[in-house]
Amino acid sequence: MYRYYIKNILSSIIALLVLLLAWPIYLLIAVAIKVEDPKGSVLFRQKRIGIYKTTFEIYKFRTMRKDTPHDVPTHLLDADKYITKVGRFLRKHSLDELPQIFNILKLKGKNGYPEMAFVGPRPALWNQYDLIEERDKYGANDVIPGLTGWAQIHGRDELEIPEKARYDGYYVKHINPIMDLRCIFGTVSSVFSGDGVVEGGTGAMKRAEQKKQHIEGKKILILTNHSYMLWQFRRELIQELMKRNTVIISMPYVGHEDDFKAMGLKCIETPIDRRGINAKTDLKLIRRYDKMLKDEMPDLVITYSIKPNIYGGLMCIKHKIPYFVNVQGLGTAFQNPKLAVVVSILYKAALSKAKAVFFENTANAEEFSRRHIVSKKKEVILPGAGINLNFYSYVDYPQNDVFHFLYLGRIMREKGMDELFYAVERLHKEDETFILDLVGFYEDEYEVQVKQLEELGIVKFHGFQSDPRPYYAMADCVVMPSYHEGMSNVNLEAAATGRPVITTDIPGCREAVDQGKTGLLVKKAGKVSLYKAMKRMLQVVRAEREEIGIKARRKMENEFAKDKVVAKTINTLTLYK
Repeated sequence: MYRYYIKNILSSIIALLVLLLAWPIYLLIAVAIKVEDPKGSVLFRQKRIGIYKTTFEIYKFRTMRKDTPHDVPTHLLDADKYITKVGRFLRKHSLDELPQIFNILKLKGKNGYPEMAFVGPRPALWNQYDLIEERDKYGANDVIPGLTGWAQIHGRDELEIPEKARYDGYYVKHINPIMDLRCIFGTVSSVFSGDGVVEGGTGAMKRAEQKKQHIEGKKILILTNHSYMLWQFRRELIQELMKRNTVIISMPYVGHEDDFKAMGLKCIETPIDRRGINAKTDLKLIRRYDKMLKDEMPDLVITYSIKPNIYGGLMCIKHKIPYFVNVQGLGTAFQNPKLAVVVSILYKAALSKAKAVFFENTANAEEFSRRHIVSKKKEVILPGAGINLNFYSYVDYPQNDVFHFLYLGRIMREKGMDELFYAVERLHKEDETFILDLVGFYEDEYEVQVKQLEELGIVKFHGFQSDPRPYYAMADCVVMPSYHEGMSNVNLEAAATGRPVITTDIPGCREAVDQGKTGLLVKKAGKVSLYKAMKRMLQVVRAEREEIGIKARRKMENEFAKDKVVAKTINTLTLYK
């Protein structure tokens, strides 16, 4: 009773009393902030984690100058340069937290729950994944966060993440009026003394900063087989690496190489035959990598895709250079049993000295373990390349007169084209009204079929498009019936835009969908299964499809944010000197 009802009511009453008694202090602080930096606002808003890991905006008095960089974490900034004099005083005595009284008064915030109470675990930053995960062990994410808490009076910012989470867990197990009073009185003492306040964040932040120094000032060489794909899905990681290191990219020039150069990167054009094995061209590639490593002498190497992974890895072993490997999917190499044996042997040799191997889904990592290619201790599972939620922002569900399915990608057999065309032809024969928008290149074997479907009014072919966002925006549902994926970026992009997804129930596709909630999963190479799913989606009313899309967006925010993938990658790289 106290935990869920009385505590919230008491918090609101106390918050109102504080406002009535302390409004002159609020006014004085507001005036002081505007006098020192008149261009900036008085209040600062920040995305935080609330009860059940929902998010809300926390209020604080602004303590930093208006020209403070927005894309750099606070603990990486030069505090003396950006924190104002007023801000330094406010932080020392925790007065910058006073506006959170307004959060406490919101008994039902945008997340549907009370945003804050007076006492509880301090709300974590939305991207403070290590603290959030540690708190899960103690159930500390399942209570309303507080203005102060048990951890705040036992060290506050000086505590390491595991220790802070343990204190939060202790509070959760002992929530009662006496415990809350102990936290409040302990906080009053800490505020006047300034104990536990560390400019730049928690003890874990300081530890992360020390780890980052392991790769600061390094020369990093990235080997990949596709400049366009690297730009589309890894540029945020590269931007982060560039902040403290020299980064060089070796790649075939197939798009965005000029954009990389404009970022100040050195780019080395490296032709790669991406299809099949050719002894002559592959030997040339090995020699190129060998010479490149001699000439550039990088401190560490990061590789993407099968040939850079294997050939680049082998050359890194030869030159005794630390390297990290990214397996973006198993591809056709593992579909053919005989070829899979050969590739497994090559991979095992190439990965033998790798510092870590990144996988985009658990099933691919398990396959490498099963084949004894790499040990589990070297495996790092990422949620794909992640999704840039700012670039792929939520778009209101369309008001289409005709239902639009969208397929975006290469039009080839391995992407499930035979099943997709069977499904749309059958739906058309049943007089279902819809359009299938095709965006991408088609292989020669599908040219005639695509044109025939266009003539029947079933398909609209748009060709390759450098910016897919307008096509996601106009889609009612996105279909991706692929046979194999590392992690389907199309599924992530569609869900981030707020669109239902129909995709294959395979590793690399199923992770993006909560069956029946954010989309539908179908059998691999199951044409009837795909037909039934598309027919079912056609029968769902628009309001329900819109709600499915909203849930899909939330899933992307919670599980696939690009920042999370970049942070986990950087943290892995920093473990090695």
